[in-house]
Amino acid sequence: MPIRMIATDVDGTILPRGGTISDATRRAVALCRERGIPFVIVSGRWIGALGDVIRQCGTADQPIVIVNGSAVLGPDGAVWHERFMDPADVERVYAVLRRYNVQINSYVPGALYCLNTPALVHPSSMIKGYMGGGRLVIDDRDAFEAEALDRVYKLEGLTENTALIEEVRGALERETNALVTHSSWRNVELMSHGMGKAASLGWLAERLGVDLADCMAFGDNANDLDMLRAVGWPVAVGNATDEVKQIARIVADTDAGDGVAKVIFECVCKDG
Repeated sequence: MPIRMIATDVDGTILPRGGTISDATRRAVALCRERGIPFVIVSGRWIGALGDVIRQCGTADQPIVIVNGSAVLGPDGAVWHERFMDPADVERVYAVLRRYNVQINSYVPGALYCLNTPALVHPSSMIKGYMGGGRLVIDDRDAFEAEALDRVYKLEGLTENTALIEEVRGALERETNALVTHSSWRNVELMSHGMGKAASLGWLAERLGVDLADCMAFGDNANDLDMLRAVGWPVAVGNATDEVKQIARIVADTDAGDGVAKVIFECVCKDG
């Protein structure tokens, strides 16, 4: 079966921790371009924090899915599609997160609002790097409650206390109707049901005239599960969680071992 579209997570998938996009990944993207195969970045990050990734990959002319699928942007940065959390979910999730000593992030169009940043050891550098130069409002509760709880793409709780983050995830699963997921050991990410990477990738595939059965997707963590389940070619990188590996059609090499590029070279070249 031919592969008609490639979708990939960023952190822990094509971007190793503290690393850069590899030459092999750039060659894989170029191969997809030669074959007319869209190469779509699907990330939990905000668009401003993906600039270097886009430049290094050479995908400035491709659409991109951001904030765990809450928005699809065209190559010119225009919003093609977006979804917001149900206000009832926002209210309940915020009430639960406030009970715990965690940093609370709210992603809304054009801005990131952060509360209780001292809950992290190095909050400033982490926040600025993740937001990538967009509007950032830090530790202003009045502004947060007036501006960050409406038209919400995603809410997030962050802590470096592993026992605490597990407690927070459990409370959110018991006490809210939100979709509870995570992209690392230190966070919990909240959206409403019907949102997520799979929903937006499906919307984009339809716009591009591609069947998801002909799409290959790469991921490493819980917030990639819905996307991987939705496509015909789900691939887990070697450093992925066991849960991700269990649903994968292919388990690739690690992010640092160019797992994504190796699979593209093998499958796309074979396909061609």
